Amino acid sequence: MPIFKIGELKSANRASDLERNLQAISRSPKRNREEMLRYVHRPSLVELIYARRVSDLGTTHIANELGKHRLRLDIEQDPFVLKMRSDPDAFDAGLLSKALLGRKTYCQEQLKMLHTRAQIIEEELGIWAVYWYISACVRKLQIRGEGDQVGLQLLDSTEVTYLEQSLSTFLLDIPKHPLTFLDHESHSAKVLCLIDFLIHHQAPRFSGLVFVRTRAEVAVLSELLSTHPDLSQFYTISTFVGASNLAGRKANIGELVDVRSQISTLDDLRAGRKNLIITTSALEEGIDVPACNVVVCFDKQMNLKSLIQRRGRARQSKSTFAILFAESDDLSTVSTWEQLELHMRQLYEDDMRQLAELEAKETVDEGDRVFIVEKTGAKLLLIDAVSHLFHFCATLPGRQFGDSVPVFTFQATTGESGKKLVTAKVNLPISVDASVREACGQSAWITEKAAKRDAAFISYLQLYNAGLVSDNLLPTRGYDEAIEEVKTEVEKVASLVQVRGQVNPFSQVAQQWQEIRESAHLYCFEIILYLSDQSMVSMQMLLPCDLPIVPPVKLYWDSHTTFTAIIRRSSCIPFSPKYTEAAKQSTTLLLSTVFRSSINTSKTDLVALFTPSADEDPGEWAARYTGTSMGESLDRTNVSVLSLSKLGIVRDLTNNVVPYILRGFTDVASTTDGLVVEPQNFEQDSTSLVLEVSRFPKRTDFLHPIPLLEQKAAKGTRREILRPKDCEIDKLPANYAYFAAALPTVLHRVGVRLVAARLCRTLLAAVAFHQLDLVVTAITASVAREPTNYQRQEYLGDSVLKFLTSLTLISEHLRWHEGILSRGKDHIVSNASLAKAALAVGLDEYIQTKAFTGSKWRPIYASDLLATPPDKPRELSTKTLADVVEALVGAAFLDGGFDKAIAILGIFLPRVPWSKVEERNGTLLASAQRASVTFPHHLTQLEELIGYSFERKSLPLEALTHSSYIGSNITTSYERLEFLGDVCLDLIVSTTSFDHEHAIPTHGLHLIRTAVVNADFLAFLCLELSIFASRMNVVTGKTEDDISLSGTVVPIRVWQFLRHASPAIRRAQLECTKRYEQLKDHILGLLQHGDHIPWALLARLDAPKFYSDIVESIVGAIYIDSHGSLAACEAFLQKLGVMEYLRRLLEGGVALYHPKEELGQVADTESVKYEVFRAEANADADAEKGLLCKVWIGEREIVTIGDGVSKIEVETRAADEALKVLKGEGRVREDALSKD
Repeated sequence: MPIFKIGELKSANRASDLERNLQAISRSPKRNREEMLRYVHRPSLVELIYARRVSDLGTTHIANELGKHRLRLDIEQDPFVLKMRSDPDAFDAGLLSKALLGRKTYCQEQLKMLHTRAQIIEEELGIWAVYWYISACVRKLQIRGEGDQVGLQLLDSTEVTYLEQSLSTFLLDIPKHPLTFLDHESHSAKVLCLIDFLIHHQAPRFSGLVFVRTRAEVAVLSELLSTHPDLSQFYTISTFVGASNLAGRKANIGELVDVRSQISTLDDLRAGRKNLIITTSALEEGIDVPACNVVVCFDKQMNLKSLIQRRGRARQSKSTFAILFAESDDLSTVSTWEQLELHMRQLYEDDMRQLAELEAKETVDEGDRVFIVEKTGAKLLLIDAVSHLFHFCATLPGRQFGDSVPVFTFQATTGESGKKLVTAKVNLPISVDASVREACGQSAWITEKAAKRDAAFISYLQLYNAGLVSDNLLPTRGYDEAIEEVKTEVEKVASLVQVRGQVNPFSQVAQQWQEIRESAHLYCFEIILYLSDQSMVSMQMLLPCDLPIVPPVKLYWDSHTTFTAIIRRSSCIPFSPKYTEAAKQSTTLLLSTVFRSSINTSKTDLVALFTPSADEDPGEWAARYTGTSMGESLDRTNVSVLSLSKLGIVRDLTNNVVPYILRGFTDVASTTDGLVVEPQNFEQDSTSLVLEVSRFPKRTDFLHPIPLLEQKAAKGTRREILRPKDCEIDKLPANYAYFAAALPTVLHRVGVRLVAARLCRTLLAAVAFHQLDLVVTAITASVAREPTNYQRQEYLGDSVLKFLTSLTLISEHLRWHEGILSRGKDHIVSNASLAKAALAVGLDEYIQTKAFTGSKWRPIYASDLLATPPDKPRELSTKTLADVVEALVGAAFLDGGFDKAIAILGIFLPRVPWSKVEERNGTLLASAQRASVTFPHHLTQLEELIGYSFERKSLPLEALTHSSYIGSNITTSYERLEFLGDVCLDLIVSTTSFDHEHAIPTHGLHLIRTAVVNADFLAFLCLELSIFASRMNVVTGKTEDDISLSGTVVPIRVWQFLRHASPAIRRAQLECTKRYEQLKDHILGLLQHGDHIPWALLARLDAPKFYSDIVESIVGAIYIDSHGSLAACEAFLQKLGVMEYLRRLLEGGVALYHPKEELGQVADTESVKYEVFRAEANADADAEKGLLCKVWIGEREIVTIGDGVSKIEVETRAADEALKVLKGEGRVREDALSKD
């Protein structure tokens, strides 16, 4: 169904189209209309004709004299001008110029408005009325201290006094009119006509409205009618006007009607307590007004809508609708109500024709102005350009202390035909790049509205061509919108995603065994098992492929014993089937000592083969040590010559062949008290030999230390005795059993290295890693319980990724403002994007999440691996996938700096145009060199203050320019530099923390970084950093000639160099400085010597964000100017105090947790709730102070504090106090305070 505009429905064919589409016919509801007419009565029309007198035309000139009086006032004595000249904080050259040249001050505007209203009142109501009105305004000023006086409390006292004195002087200067109130000459003929009408319409149930044009007339006419003796006895009069005054706006001295007094006016009219209301158009519609029997239009309205609405208020039976006309008004053809309504309808239609003509003027030549993006079909019409431009500015950063809106200026010109035309120019906020900040319309136009559209159209095209507006003609968001849609879908799903199973590290080894040929070689690796520094046993491992370097493997045998396995490549030997078969025999023998029940006797294709030393034949070795001997073969004759190291595992034939380690020989008579006799009822000749043994451990996980709870239950070190006749002893020495037991752990560590090496050969080949350990760490999740995991490297990689991303975006898109840059960075580094990248390249199968237990370990056969399908899919969190990517970035950075980090980012995020850091730095440097500015001399003090001298002087200017700044020497506001400085600061703090000599745990690293890059902390250091400079002051003595110079030393602080044009910033600086002076000693003491971070005090400082922004923008400026030297940035941070406090935190002894985070840990499973509210005495919704906070843990209220300056501050302080309460109760131990 088509949609028609209201104007289109006037056309008959449009109405018929609508009826046809609806399959209906439009009819008037006749039955309902007749029913309504029973209760709605059309009033009778009364034309009140009055003869306008000469005096009504303003011959007394009281209002005109008021206008002349205003112009005679000395503008230099105006309160606004005096304040601007005397108060440096309030000085604004532009506003002062407007005040002096155009009398643009509050007092002058009020007097001008009073003059305009006085003219209307003098003409409409008469001499008495205008004199009373001005006098009433003066009285209002004089009694301003009594109550509100319609908002006068918002005025400056000097302005009130000035206005009062000016108007009082005026009333004294003009001659008092000799006429009294009752003299007809005191009132206009129009008022006398109204009075006469009201006198003749007095009735017991009178209820009426009198409509006037202005609010001032309401007040004056109400007073006049209430005072008139012929009316005051019968009429009880009230007023009603619209509540148009905005809260907080300065008062209007000509406003005499207090809207608060009219709350009950309509109820009074309904109840009969009032019977006549003087009102403006406020009661025409939208308000439930009781039906009246008299409605008077004191001013004749030439608007059909108003006339019909007013007429509708007189809906009682036999009501009267009166309109006042002067005799000179041409109404000869309007003799009846129908004629009047027809006449008014014609006037209304004339208005519509005039409006249509004006719209036609505005749309001249606009029809063909359209821009279409071919790629998307998006259209920019001239009529939409202004709204598009305002929407673009609404997305700009830095709106807290300034209006991010386009500013239009107009220039009058004359066309060829002599027509007056106008052109427009638009200026965008200074956060927009200077190359597209200004645009001029292409043509001259009849109206400003059309010219404004033209300039906006050109400006928006410039933004599109500069890449600041997308192909959809919307503000650029800094990322590919199609990719963002996919990313959004990923974020909608659960945090767990299904990925491929973990790759088996020996699958490729098995494949190479199958493909090996006689011409191939086998790689030999010597594995030596050490106890302390003593070698216990060594064997060779044979593989068909090479191994990466495997670091020593620690083996936690029991709670007291730790072995170390050393793996090193020894040689390569030619492949020989015979030798390989012999190696399989030796391997089977070795594994059978510990894994006898797990060996598949039908298979020999073990994936890793083990042989004795290279000079011994594995087949002969296996034959020599295969089998067992009975324990009873041991007797006293040969025990003395036996070496325990040469004896094998002892197995108890009476107890399921349980294996034991032989510790020595003894006899029953000499057993010590600590030995356990097994089995029970052990009986033997006291002279017989017995075996002292300890049970061979059942556990096969020697990768992890035995937990404390399991150590007590361990039997591995307990000594027992066995009878030789109940045992058999392996021929293979027991040291080989130790070796075999260690193999699952050793092979697991080898397998992890194989996975990492495979990853480096395939997906990460372009990076060319040198340190495989870094890759192993990066792909290992904490749940795998390996000796290392990715968390620390992820911490570092996160900072490196953000730095390189930000550097790439800011140099690739020199015109992008901070808002686009931030959105683009957030998109690239988001978990969803990184997780998607990890899945896209196949990283998921390399991530190590299975924890090694050894309990289910079985000898690994090549045929089993080749026949077994890949591991079943598993679930990983998107955060884990993203963390591994960041950990690999950190690994690449540690392995080869930024170059390798960029190489690995090119693998995972190929759509981002990564390039060398040096190239990016060069682009930014060249951009800064192109900026042409004048360097103010006083900024040399800034360079001294920060300890850095700039070669490109545009950079410090940009770093110190707020988006509210208006003036000369404009570059761009500091947001782009702050964006870059933020990641530089983050990277410096992260690398310094990561490289600390004591490896800080990951959680501690995050806490330290949060504390140091915190905006409140940086703001305090910004307030603190200062130098002292000499300043000369002029000192005057008692006489004019007694003048001297006095030198003083004053502190100069970095924040004082901020360029802005916002009074709100100046007020915020003054208020923050006061808080700083109160808190600085306490904060400094805690920063230098305290055992905790002063979170609550820093929050109480409540420093606006621009303080920390200054710090970060200076860091960004130094980075660009120094050709990308992070060392230069770090030197500034050292001078600022950031690095000193960072080193103090790294040394330990300072509680790092934020009070709210620590309280949450103390509460454990109980909920923590913060209830912030205002004291009733300070219940000002706009106030920022006087906040109170209650802290609840579970159902218990712990503490209540007050005097909060902000929600964050009061919650932080409340959490701190709650911790103290819990500590006093013993719930928080002294040593439990977080000191990572």
